[in-house]
Amino acid sequence: MSAWEVEVRRIPAAQALPRLALRDGLPRLLEVVATLMRRGAHGSVEAGLGEIPDRHAIERLGEGFDLRQVVTEYRLLRACVLRLWTRRENAIHLPEAERVFHEAMDEAVAASVSRYSLARERTLQALDRISTAALGSADAAGLLPRLLQVLRETVAVVDVAAVLLLEDGALRVESVVGNGMAVGDVVPVGEGFTGTVAATRQPLLVHDAGSDRRVSEPSLRDAGLSALLGAPLLLGEQLLGVVLMGSRATRELSEEDQFLFRAMAARTTALLLQAQAHAREREARAEAEASLARLRKSEAGLRRWEQVFKRLGVGVAVVDAAEERLSEVNPAFARMHGFAPEELTGRRLEDIFAPEARGVLPRHVAAANSKPSHEYESLHIRKDGTRFPAFTHITAFKDAAGRVEQRVATVVDITQRRAVEMDRQRLLSAIEAERARLASVLDQMPAGVFIADAPSGRLVMASRQVEVITGKPFQPSSSMQDYLVDYGVSLHPDGKPYSMEALPLARSLRHGEVVQGEEMLIPRDDGQYVTVLLSSSPILDREGTIIAAVATMVDVSERRRAQEAALQAARFGERLIAIVSHDLRNPLNAIQLSATQLLHSEALPERERRLVTRIARSGDRMKRMISELLDFTRGRLGGGIPIQRAASDLRSVVRLGVEELEAAWPERKLALRVEPGRYEGEWDADRLLQVVSNLGGNALQYSPADAPVSFTLSDGGASVVLEVHNPGEPIAPETLPRLFDPFRRGAIVGAGGSGSSGLGLGLYIVEQVVKGHGGRIEVTSTAQAGTTFRVALPRLPTGG
Repeated sequence: MSAWEVEVRRIPAAQALPRLALRDGLPRLLEVVATLMRRGAHGSVEAGLGEIPDRHAIERLGEGFDLRQVVTEYRLLRACVLRLWTRRENAIHLPEAERVFHEAMDEAVAASVSRYSLARERTLQALDRISTAALGSADAAGLLPRLLQVLRETVAVVDVAAVLLLEDGALRVESVVGNGMAVGDVVPVGEGFTGTVAATRQPLLVHDAGSDRRVSEPSLRDAGLSALLGAPLLLGEQLLGVVLMGSRATRELSEEDQFLFRAMAARTTALLLQAQAHAREREARAEAEASLARLRKSEAGLRRWEQVFKRLGVGVAVVDAAEERLSEVNPAFARMHGFAPEELTGRRLEDIFAPEARGVLPRHVAAANSKPSHEYESLHIRKDGTRFPAFTHITAFKDAAGRVEQRVATVVDITQRRAVEMDRQRLLSAIEAERARLASVLDQMPAGVFIADAPSGRLVMASRQVEVITGKPFQPSSSMQDYLVDYGVSLHPDGKPYSMEALPLARSLRHGEVVQGEEMLIPRDDGQYVTVLLSSSPILDREGTIIAAVATMVDVSERRRAQEAALQAARFGERLIAIVSHDLRNPLNAIQLSATQLLHSEALPERERRLVTRIARSGDRMKRMISELLDFTRGRLGGGIPIQRAASDLRSVVRLGVEELEAAWPERKLALRVEPGRYEGEWDADRLLQVVSNLGGNALQYSPADAPVSFTLSDGGASVVLEVHNPGEPIAPETLPRLFDPFRRGAIVGAGGSGSSGLGLGLYIVEQVVKGHGGRIEVTSTAQAGTTFRVALPRLPTGG
């Protein structure tokens, strides 16, 4: 983690984080991955990781990490682990552990990416709903109930939500949704749960509002709430109020819900400020118009107007219509533009507008002169040259002849409102950018990936590999039924059509089933079917509700066709060998019987006797070849060469085998050495005699004519060891790994068939017999030491 922290600090969003927040849940993730690596293939990687990647993704979203930075964290973590692993002394290559490690890291990245994207999209959708709700509410009284309703609908566990606004040093309940507080309740700042949130200006969460001492408000203590969360409504350093949400159903609020609540509180602050500005604007406009009416009636009204004019929180300006100059401005208007009121009096109207906005001023003047009132937005300029957007409402006053004498304008700085709108646009752009990044990541994966929403089954995203496999462009669908219409009906491997409910993605969406590597036939436009392995898994929120599902597909068509062709070819060949070997025995037995009878005839001339002897030996050779073919066929089709164990002494078996070889090779020198020890055990003597004969015949056939062949029998404790050695040219190194393969013959120096069989099955049968006894066979071959076959045979069956 220390090595990783050095590298990850280069990410801008990580530079300001304290060490504990930076590491977050990653040490625990590594512990879980290590456990999974030790466990190997016996555990589920996805289940083992649990919620660690999800929690990490939510934390990073709240800390300002974008999706690429979250993925980079995992990439750096993987690189650090692998780098430190390879530097370890006496490092052992463990393929299964490495596979589990990479699979776990891939799963962590996928889970984090999915949780980050879903949480961010959920947050942005909620903020968009808040902005939409604000469009139809011009004041706080109409806005706040809508915002609280959006909060309650977005966070399922919320039973009560309230907004308290700061008025004269105390918090007053402005709006409530649900049962818990009453509109008009007042809480002093610094007292109770709400007052503490306002005083500390920090979010506060309690898990039992009825018993927690920090909750002293009677209405909250008696509301039967478990979890209670409060957040301040802050605009910079200015406190506007406090927003609360409470739940009776749970004592815990998920980190995602808390993050969503804080984000919605921040958006509510901006919209509340905007609503208050609109309210002040309407109030100021109404008051200004009323004051102007009173101004015409009496001097008393004029004085009253002057007071209102000077104390209004919004800017007011009186314009002389004849000269288009400012005849009077209130202090708010002057402060807005960075001047003193007297500095603006007498200036031209166009001087308060930014140069780039002055071109449209005549059009607005004409509109204001032609109707009772006119509203527009424009860009104003301050004394220091900075610009700010302003909303202006103009009322024109005419004389008895209908000529416009003056215009009164109320002006509101809408910088904050513009900022809110720009923030909304940036968030919408960020959503699209994150979607594009996610699509780019998915397109780089070798498997096809697609994501569907729950419960409708609407396909929302698919990687390019899905289009490659299916041969059809991806089209977002509104339901699983649309999927069947767009992509056609898929088939099981046996040709049975899939129903909509049986599709892996549907099972994950509706029942939470995790499907691993289910084989499926997918139709293409050309009428052919492609074979894929399809896996799917549900995506759950903190409450365990299925909110989406992700599925992957891998094209295995070529691999399946190759496997089937190879399997059919192997079965045909092996069955052919079995049939031929069996059917050859009948004519061969007739040949051997006839040759034996001829050899026992005393009237047979010597020349013919030699010919008959050759026929008999060739018949013996064919008999051995047929026996080897039958043994080979039993090994491939019958589950291995059968072994019939019985108590015996291995010394007698080896001696008999050597004597038979001496009779068959009278011109060669053979030696048997039996070391002191015990050689009783349970073996199949006939099969072990075959091992001695094949190994000895192999050594005699592939060694010089004058080279001796030696047999050594030794006591290995629980096993008996037989070694067969011959000098001569060694076996080629590249041949050793395939030495015991069937049908290896002649061209292999120092190895191959059994004696004179010529089929290349001798060593294969030797290996199968040794394995059938639970033993092992090894071979060493060098030019200096010669070739040695070493067989170790347990005295008793492996399970006995």
